Amino acid sequence: MARITKSILEGLSGSVGDLIFYKVGGVTYARRKPGKQSKSTKARTSERKRNSQSVSTQTQKFLKNITHILRFGYQNFENGASRPYHAAVSYTMKNSFKFVGTSASKVLDISLVKVSRGSLLGPQDPKVERVPEGIKFAWTDNSLQAAAKSTDNVFVFLLSAEENGSGSDWEFLGNTRDKEAHTLLPPNNSSQWHAWIAFSQENPWTKKRDLSDSVYLGIV
Repeated sequence: MARITKSILEGLSGSVGDLIFYKVGGVTYARRKPGKQSKSTKARTSERKRNSQSVSTQTQKFLKNITHILRFGYQNFENGASRPYHAAVSYTMKNSFKFVGTSASKVLDISLVKVSRGSLLGPQDPKVERVPEGIKFAWTDNSLQAAAKSTDNVFVFLLSAEENGSGSDWEFLGNTRDKEAHTLLPPNNSSQWHAWIAFSQENPWTKKRDLSDSVYLGIV
């Protein structure tokens, strides 16, 4: 058995044998390294497994560029070593794919991606449009329904619809629910953008924010 070094015992990142040690929130966890597959093993991989690997790859490729957004939008899904990003990956893999034609292959459907999740009441009649000042999000004030408050802040997010999808713009704590509108001026106002909207509310007990499920508004 490999000798565990002092640094690992102190909770620092490292590896011993086939174990990888990592620290999250002041707590040290361990997991096994994924085993290497031979060419013959890969060749025997079932179609079902290949499709599952494809879903995982597509999910990671899309979400890795918006981890800061997911950190806010999934902040209440943190549990031990499982971070907001992990919750977003799990949800996306299960709920944001569609089949390609009649085949068993799946492709990511961006319109099904949730950049936030929660039980807070979401926006009513949400829409987005281009205006001279930038890109305007609008909704109908539905304060005092369920647990919604007039002081809830809108959370809006734009992601470049260009091929590389690298650009983005967002506002975590935008105008309040009763204002019924919020405008963003993205870095390149001539580009096309995928748009999402949600609401958040301060939670005095957890010191975090309760969120609504985000709503995808299409490309603007």
